[in-house]
Amino acid sequence: FRAEDAALNDLSTKLAELYELFYASPYKPFVPVFNRLSEHVYEVRNSAANTYIIRDDDGHGVFIDCGYVGNAPITSNPHRFIDHLTPYLQAETGVSDVEWFLPSHYHDDHLAGLPTLQIKYGTKVASSPEVKDILEHPERFEMPCLVPHGTTVDRVIERDETFHWRGIDFRMEQFPGQTWYHHLITFDVDGKRYLSIGDNISGLGFREKRDFIHSFIPKNRTPVSSYRDMPRQVKERQPDVILTGHGCGVTVDPEQVDRWQVWMDRWTELWTETLDQPHPNLGMDPHWVEFYPFKVRAKPGAGVTFEIRVRNHEDERRTGVIVLSATGGATVDPERIDLDIDAGDTTSYSLQIQTPDAVSTHSWTVLADVTWNGRHLGRVAEGIVYW
Repeated sequence: FRAEDAALNDLSTKLAELYELFYASPYKPFVPVFNRLSEHVYEVRNSAANTYIIRDDDGHGVFIDCGYVGNAPITSNPHRFIDHLTPYLQAETGVSDVEWFLPSHYHDDHLAGLPTLQIKYGTKVASSPEVKDILEHPERFEMPCLVPHGTTVDRVIERDETFHWRGIDFRMEQFPGQTWYHHLITFDVDGKRYLSIGDNISGLGFREKRDFIHSFIPKNRTPVSSYRDMPRQVKERQPDVILTGHGCGVTVDPEQVDRWQVWMDRWTELWTETLDQPHPNLGMDPHWVEFYPFKVRAKPGAGVTFEIRVRNHEDERRTGVIVLSATGGATVDPERIDLDIDAGDTTSYSLQIQTPDAVSTHSWTVLADVTWNGRHLGRVAEGIVYW
């Protein structure tokens, strides 16, 4: 087979006919739908998640997210980005060089096209310090929707810092949103203020033409105390356009944001009343006790170091005990940690794991059995050593 136009066209025709024979409907090639939000800002409306492109007048561009572009839904197409985007990019937007990528958060559907941009354009990545680690080392975290391989963060933008790019100033701030590792990205261009909020608003709000609702997935680490903050953060930044994760760019209606605030206030009240915990965040943050890194590769007989991190979400100092154990003949030192953590603080403790020389399993699990403020919670966290 030769990669020539005639051969490729013949292959495409035959594959389309195979599709039609199987599905009994015509094959429709995927074509990205570009929409111009203002002179220098575009969105890709049918990427999953939405892709936003900011350009200058000389063909340079910045991407906020780069979602899957193809006919297969995310659920049947994990970690497989088929590039139906960049062949159209210059003709549709004038961008011939994608210089920077700003992620709204770490989820795979928002990072899907980043490796393609890096290979084709040498695109660099900017991040807040709080999100940098999960972008570079996803294997260190027990979180959903991780990409299979990390990426280098080329520029860290501090909370009070401005990222200046070709006449446009970007602010990139980490706040808990749909996930703990989430950015608000603010910039002004074309006489408008844009605010990227990632997946703070659920796509259901757009598909079902409802008012804004929260994109609620507790395993992402969404503390109950952060819900009320999200509408307030929008109002504080006073954007003209919100760039949403799955609802495209939305012109801001202050009354709609106010209704979202009422919704989030009630959402917070109900979860606070429902969760049987001394503080609701203990019930909605599955990683308030967390092994870091989550997974470590090591040979049998090797020693491994973990941190165990404990966050006190409560408004008072709390005490507790962690009893540690391991499977498969591995040992843990220490076997017990006594906790004494101030309100709102996160404290880290070092653990040494010794794996056995004789191998009877492909991995060892380290378990944390937690008693918190006199209440036994059981094994609430784990770390994994594998070879």
